[in-house]
Amino acid sequence: MPRSTPFLLSLFLILASVLHAKEYVPDTALERDLLEFITYEIEIEGDTWKKPDRFPPLVWDSPDRVLSIIGQCPLVVRWFDKDLNEVTKPNGKAPYVAYLEGRSEHGQHIRRMVTASPGGKALTIFPHPSHPGSYDENQWLLDEQQIALKRKLLGVQKKFPSFQPPRQTTESAPTLRTGTAAEAGFKPESLAAIRNACREWYDSSKEPFVALVASHGVILFHEAFDDPATGATTLDTSKHMASITKTMTAALFAEFMDQGLVGLDDPVGRLLPDFPVEGPKAFTWRATFMHIAGLHMKAGSGREVHNAWSDNWAANLLPCIKVGVEHRYNNMDTELTGKAMELITGKSVLRLIQDHLFTPLGMSRSRVSDVCHGAQCTALDVAIFGQMLLNQGAYGNTRLFSKDTFQKMLPVRLRAFWPGSKFDIPWGMGLTYFNERDPRAGQDGVPANKTLLSKNTFCHGAASGAVLRVDPENEIVVTLVREKNLEGDAYKTHLARFLLAIDQGIIDRKP
Repeated sequence: MPRSTPFLLSLFLILASVLHAKEYVPDTALERDLLEFITYEIEIEGDTWKKPDRFPPLVWDSPDRVLSIIGQCPLVVRWFDKDLNEVTKPNGKAPYVAYLEGRSEHGQHIRRMVTASPGGKALTIFPHPSHPGSYDENQWLLDEQQIALKRKLLGVQKKFPSFQPPRQTTESAPTLRTGTAAEAGFKPESLAAIRNACREWYDSSKEPFVALVASHGVILFHEAFDDPATGATTLDTSKHMASITKTMTAALFAEFMDQGLVGLDDPVGRLLPDFPVEGPKAFTWRATFMHIAGLHMKAGSGREVHNAWSDNWAANLLPCIKVGVEHRYNNMDTELTGKAMELITGKSVLRLIQDHLFTPLGMSRSRVSDVCHGAQCTALDVAIFGQMLLNQGAYGNTRLFSKDTFQKMLPVRLRAFWPGSKFDIPWGMGLTYFNERDPRAGQDGVPANKTLLSKNTFCHGAASGAVLRVDPENEIVVTLVREKNLEGDAYKTHLARFLLAIDQGIIDRKP
């Protein structure tokens, strides 16, 4: 794996945290207006479908503002029943999906979808109560009705080969088991040091969490930290993984790559029809994962996952994007990968994550509500996912993707593909390197470039303060799950102490 300068990586991580905290400021009036436009929804006029014998009128939720941004844009509305038959009036087969399409005065191709049933509101992100089953199943069924209609309208129902589940092999990649510090290659006193660092962290923040440390497949530390009298957090408590979810979505996409269904350097427009396949506005899936496609912070609110045509929202930004110029961390990039996987399979990307990632890995207490920041996981489940990454795509006898595909996920410097990029930082498919500087670096004989864990430690950050670190040199997986991070600079201090306790406990530490 390529090594990176610790100072530059640490600087970038600081810059990334600033990007999380500050809203993106558009460069131009056009960009500002288009970012505003894609936040507006199509809704039922009067909010509720009142007359069950006819389809309700559909309008923009801010029609005057939409008119001022994109000009006149008459939308043709077509209604389809639950069997995907086009109908001119309700036929008793609800829920119905409305497909709206038109072109703005400026030539933008506008596509929207709305799901609705008589007596209700437009169901863009809510499960319909008539569907049996769990909340997840309700939502997935609604999503998949729209996805199926999109595939029908585009004529791609039979275009793609079937997406296969992870394969069972005769190999036996390391799996996690509980063991002793000695079995894990750690000093016996390290457990107390890690525990003390965690206890001090909880006492300072009062934010409950669960921490886990595994080395060479051996879990040497797995404890919950909460109020001993009133706390409800246990080892089995699932917590908010925030943007570590992006790494999980990337792993699912890697399965598609491994099966030849999509290529990392394919233009996005080869799958999603509203994007170009050549020219200055064309960009690849690699560009989306590396956040250099030109999309923006404000684009990607989380609601996109439940609308089959939300990739068109991103396409509406094409007049103002600049591909390959600036790394702009955002959610819409990841949402686009979800739309591609849905179009290929006809399945909700959330169902795909559950069926092709969580279930095969045995992540039994995990669920996901969004591809960018919606995973809820236990520390053990996240550690299993981390061990799969450490194993380069396998866990036990289950292989999700090949080692060659895993190598494509790893961070590379932006200028290797975009020489004109403002920053030459390393980024990959939901992965970046974490070279946190050892707080003792440059003091008492500790090398000035000393990092916590090896210099090739990788994964992704999380606004909730959740932690996943995968150290391939020392074969270590570190997880910490929690709900929120309101600590400011104190968070970085306590995280460094926690990682330092781990780092100092390694018997044969590799740099």
